[in-house]
Amino acid sequence: MNPPPKLENPRFDEPLCSRCGLCMGNAWATAESLKSCVFNTGWLGAHEERLFGRTRNMHDADELRFGISRERFNAVMKKPLEGAQWSGIITAISTEALQTGLVDGVVTLQGTTFQPKAVLATTAEEIHAARGNKPVLSPVLQALHTAWKKKVKKLLVVGASCHVHVLRDFAATHPWLDGIELLVVGIPCTDNLEPAHLKWVFRHISRSPDTVLNFEFMQDYKVHIVHSTGKVEKIPFFSLPAAVLKVGVFSNSCMSCFDYINSLADITVGYFGAPYTADGKEQWILIRTDKGKKLFDLVKNDISVRPETGSGDSFGAVKASIQPTIGPILQPHLLGDRRSMPLFFGKLLSALKAKKGPRGIEFARYSIDIHALRNYFFVRHYTPERLDVLVPEHIRHLVKLYNVTDFDDLPPHSEK
Repeated sequence: MNPPPKLENPRFDEPLCSRCGLCMGNAWATAESLKSCVFNTGWLGAHEERLFGRTRNMHDADELRFGISRERFNAVMKKPLEGAQWSGIITAISTEALQTGLVDGVVTLQGTTFQPKAVLATTAEEIHAARGNKPVLSPVLQALHTAWKKKVKKLLVVGASCHVHVLRDFAATHPWLDGIELLVVGIPCTDNLEPAHLKWVFRHISRSPDTVLNFEFMQDYKVHIVHSTGKVEKIPFFSLPAAVLKVGVFSNSCMSCFDYINSLADITVGYFGAPYTADGKEQWILIRTDKGKKLFDLVKNDISVRPETGSGDSFGAVKASIQPTIGPILQPHLLGDRRSMPLFFGKLLSALKAKKGPRGIEFARYSIDIHALRNYFFVRHYTPERLDVLVPEHIRHLVKLYNVTDFDDLPPHSEK
């Protein structure tokens, strides 16, 4: 299978687009939607202040990374929902919000791994049909047009940070969503791909690429690939082929994202701050607003809650990862035709890293920091003219904490 054109010749001079979906409907003019594009308005900053009345405290180590929240804890459904990617907390919240009348509809994603479809779900069956992650650029906000046309007045939106940023700005600066009460469940999100890129990646790394449902980078330093057969294929990071690690594989929009943790949601529901367990069901929740608390309270009796736990040294792990993670992105020739580590040795190294490396909440700190640093240097190198618009102040503070000087002598990329 030949690589898609954007992988053979990646370009960085095109407008950034995460395919959020807001400009893909006809309820209002496309030009109106584009004014709220996060790649035009920037990440966090004024958006955060508008929602919380302040920006995050950069001298609070956790708020710096995780954003403003009232409560953080680990959680798991007492009876995990069949077919859910984790234990089904988002599905349960969405269903209860609809059935109790808290909302009249839920904007979410159905479809397949490679062809996600934005829907306005108005029944429990439609919500359940949206279970599972779609690890590609997804037009969630296209369904806002449907909600507006149907005159929905109470709406739950489930989305990634790019969706949530655009939604918050559009609701605050345009009249189209006036009169609609919005509640937002946010999903931590990073490194999504265009569908053609994802298919190409799976052809390179999976033994059964045609049965793949979704994948995640997990705390055991392996990529977990979930198949429609129920099998979970686990591939050590260190055994991934160089071809799937090259710049251009992941979307430029994801490489220019600075809100992995989805800081503008009412409640964020993810997994990577929870301890890694064999059954892979435990999740991590951040309640941010009164609405977030109201959403969680709908399902609290069906959920077991545990305090955050963690071990290891996230700061040291990030320092050790800076050169091997960021260097090949800024200097693709460093990967060259590098051979991947044999699977046997990759498994040994993954086991060692998982035992000695950051775990639980320390893994969340590690993951947020290394992605923030990577994306900062990606933007600085490939599109420096976007740096001032895209990069929020707390990310610049984070970069200073690590005192990264490795790439100071590297000139900006040129398309010539």
